[in-house]
Amino acid sequence: MLAYVSLATGLLCATALLVGFAATAFRDDYRFWPPGADEEKRRVYLSCSRGFALCTLAVVALDAGSATIPLWSRAVGGVVVIFAVGLLAKSGFDLGEEETTGRVGELRTDGLYRYTRNPQNLGYILLFWSSAVASASLLVGILAGVLTIWMAAQSLIEEPWLRAQYDGYAEYARTVPRFIGIRTFHRVVDAIRSTRGDTDS
Repeated sequence: MLAYVSLATGLLCATALLVGFAATAFRDDYRFWPPGADEEKRRVYLSCSRGFALCTLAVVALDAGSATIPLWSRAVGGVVVIFAVGLLAKSGFDLGEEETTGRVGELRTDGLYRYTRNPQNLGYILLFWSSAVASASLLVGILAGVLTIWMAAQSLIEEPWLRAQYDGYAEYARTVPRFIGIRTFHRVVDAIRSTRGDTDS
């Protein structure tokens, strides 16, 4: 019962954010995300996103093992959880606190942002889906699906704002994919080759 209460609360938090995203997308006179200098909207976003995360943790604890998943799959999911946490930490460090919370800062095109314009969004998607597998919970899978829609919508509605705030963003967007694409893999291969070249020399 408590698992379903946590699920419902998490879905409510996500729905509030998606309503704000929809208002941003369809109303020219309103922007919920990114909040820029609007501290009230930032607090609403952070409250809902943190509430969603806490509800997901509760569902993981309360509903773990409810689905039948091979043990090796759960082990792989656990490994991917660790990788996703590292990806989030690195991308958060690369972007900085100001930009992560939707404030105007600097256009970041280095670090993980050389390979994808939204490494944090990818990290959260990976974290939640791998958590669903590792915990063998269908309810966590539902939350992961909702989060995927949330991350995709957020990345889309913030693009016009980013283009307006940063002179170089349009060119950056032309050369780096929104999530992952062929260019991402080419850049990763080039980085590996460059590292090997430095090591050999």
